[in-house]
Amino acid sequence: MKPIRFSLTVVFCLLLAGCGVEGETATAVSTALGTAVPARVAVVRNTAVAPTSIQLPVADTAVPTSTVAPTNTLPSQPTTTPANTPIPLPPPPGQIVFLWNPEPVDPTGPQPQNLYFIAPGNVAGEWGLETTLTELHGADLHLSPDNTKFTLRQFEDTNEDGIISVQGTDLSNIYLYPLSDKALTRLTDVKTNDFVEVTWLPDSQQFTYAVEKDIYLFDLEDSASNKYLSLPGRIHDHQWSPDGYWLAIVSGLSDETGSAPGGESDRLDLYDVETNRVLTVISKLGGSRINWSPDSQWFAFSHDSSNLGLSVASINDLASIQLSSGLSFASWSPDGQWLAFTTQIGTGNLYLWNPDTLSTELLLEGYGRVSQPIWSPDSRYLAIALNAEEESNLLVVDVNNKTTSTLLIGPKPVPEPGPARWPLEMLSWSPDGQWILFEASGEDKRTFSIVNHTNGESFVVLDFTGTAAPENVYWLP
Repeated sequence: MKPIRFSLTVVFCLLLAGCGVEGETATAVSTALGTAVPARVAVVRNTAVAPTSIQLPVADTAVPTSTVAPTNTLPSQPTTTPANTPIPLPPPPGQIVFLWNPEPVDPTGPQPQNLYFIAPGNVAGEWGLETTLTELHGADLHLSPDNTKFTLRQFEDTNEDGIISVQGTDLSNIYLYPLSDKALTRLTDVKTNDFVEVTWLPDSQQFTYAVEKDIYLFDLEDSASNKYLSLPGRIHDHQWSPDGYWLAIVSGLSDETGSAPGGESDRLDLYDVETNRVLTVISKLGGSRINWSPDSQWFAFSHDSSNLGLSVASINDLASIQLSSGLSFASWSPDGQWLAFTTQIGTGNLYLWNPDTLSTELLLEGYGRVSQPIWSPDSRYLAIALNAEEESNLLVVDVNNKTTSTLLIGPKPVPEPGPARWPLEMLSWSPDGQWILFEASGEDKRTFSIVNHTNGESFVVLDFTGTAAPENVYWLP
């Protein structure tokens, strides 16, 4: 079935200035780089019009000599009623962190990025942008489980030719960036540009990173890095389970370090910390993204370049269960009771998989491409974007009641031959579960915006029209 649209839902035209809706004037927040960031978009105001005080003519009180005129009693004057001004929504909690280059897109290749913190002001539509780091080449952020620090990878001019190249001979290293003092400290001294992303251990004091066929463990307490594990092929990805007892690893079948992920040249292994054994889950697959359940009992993995789609496996027997074929996006609920996933074959659907009963339930039968589903912090709601041929919608699904509502209508898809992008992409729920951060891309405007889950009121957080989209987006408490 198609998503249900509430007839009383207020629809906000995020990307069109001339919507014909009376609202507040957008206020620009000045950034450190001189870029104007719209602080809020036009908002429909349900403002009552105050009645105007009426001035009645005063009767002539002169008394004729022959008769006495009756007293002319004036009708009571209406009282002026104050306007029903809506109370501004309180600001969302926390702050949003991301990497971004505010300059126009350079077709010659990747450009350096800056690290930004953007925080709300006194009301929901006010945002202040802070630039904390600049000129980061090939940067990659990874937040610790306790939300107190980032690891940041960036490339350096190691060949001293005055040019930093992320695709040439320059090398990258890992830095520590604590949120307490925002002081950048270099941690590693790696002599290769063959880096794979960092993954934290649950204690937030250790992390691992891969270099070619080896995994290294870095301990923040003694600032030391040691080789932890080696595999026959180049490592493409590795993710720790939330309890820290298992490490899922995607690596190449070949011992050639230059082999790229994809095709069917990879394998998926599970490292058991207690027994110090590497267990093979899938001996041949086409790349994968690993997604652990919160209780560390299951992990989902999708096959990037094959028709095997999405599968799950249990740590108890390592037997995989295929949930879908083709491209799929998956997300575990915070309480671990559900795995939500979407399929992109045909119309695009949203499903729930129950790890206890091993059953799958269809939540939404779409009519377009369905985005990555994102869970509210209380595990009750799912937010998704449904991008159809003629329209896009931000939908919220109540998992308990199995109901779907249209929270917002987005821009129309960009006609070909425009850049390949979906009109709406889901990014994150706010820490309090009241707001949804999303990316909206129209034909002539691109923004990060937030929408209130309760009443649908929306605001622009960042206008990045004409630039590359921000990356590594986190909404911190």
